[in-house]
Amino acid sequence: MIEPQSTDEDERLSAEAAYWCARLHDMDCTAEERQAFARWIATTPDHQHEYDAMLAIWRLADQLHPAHASTPSNTTTRPRRQRTPWRATRIAAAAMLGGVTIWLGGWAAGLLPAQVGYYAAQEAPRKVILADGSHAQLNSDSRLIFAIFRDHRSAWLSSGSEGYFEVTHDIEQPFSVLTDNGQVRVTGTRFNVWTDERQMLVSLLEGAVIVSPPNGAQAGQAQLSPGMQARYSKGSNQIDVEQASTTSAIAWTEGKLVLDDLTLSAALPLINRYLEQPARLGDAASGNLRIGGVYRTDDLKALVESLPTVLPIEVRRDDDGGLVLKSRYASL
Repeated sequence: MIEPQSTDEDERLSAEAAYWCARLHDMDCTAEERQAFARWIATTPDHQHEYDAMLAIWRLADQLHPAHASTPSNTTTRPRRQRTPWRATRIAAAAMLGGVTIWLGGWAAGLLPAQVGYYAAQEAPRKVILADGSHAQLNSDSRLIFAIFRDHRSAWLSSGSEGYFEVTHDIEQPFSVLTDNGQVRVTGTRFNVWTDERQMLVSLLEGAVIVSPPNGAQAGQAQLSPGMQARYSKGSNQIDVEQASTTSAIAWTEGKLVLDDLTLSAALPLINRYLEQPARLGDAASGNLRIGGVYRTDDLKALVESLPTVLPIEVRRDDDGGLVLKSRYASL
């Protein structure tokens, strides 16, 4: 296996590889998921190496067969040697012992997880209990991978996802939430994390967390106390920290979106989480306009379409049917 560049990358690869091993061998695995796996494999050689190592463990346990490689139709199948019950038991036991030995070795070294879970919310939020007893609530269209390692617990929140976490206290196994835009490290607390392709927003309700940028970013860490919010935007050289309403941060758990006098450029990513087709700004002037209020998350398309009644803005449709917001005075 290639030497990992960092602990976080190693944790991420191990959990992702374990997830794909389990998902590809599930009868419910879709063609789209298999295509997603092929794209994941093609991203970097590290993915193939990590997946092969994880698949070897599954194979040694004599539980699975390769999922992504099909047998050619012109291959001649050789007759299988008949096994006596004793021989079959001995081979299965040896394979299981070998798989467990390798897995325990990887677990003891902190490289492989003892448990891995995959959770997804579709059109509505979903409450889940993680393997360590922690509680998480996922916003609609959110995905989470959770893994327990020997000395830490890690959750990977995919882009476009949001989760509210109530973490069980365990100082010997710190809990981290990782995203493409950084990570949050805790021992036991209540906090909310939202991430998309450009930013990560962390709101702390109870306890303490340390927010870090992604690997390679120049920004430093930020430690939060209750009632604080941290935002990291891709390419930024700092993590912005401010006081924030924790009630507003988790209003989505009750089907509400609270916009507290935000510019449209800041509010639109929050609104787009609930739209089938994201709205976009047509000019810089429209992005500087401000909006506030409490809205239902299941009716935000109506909010966007009604913006011309409260703001000097026009709403148009582009060629793909998406909504474009443009200031009425942009050309003046």
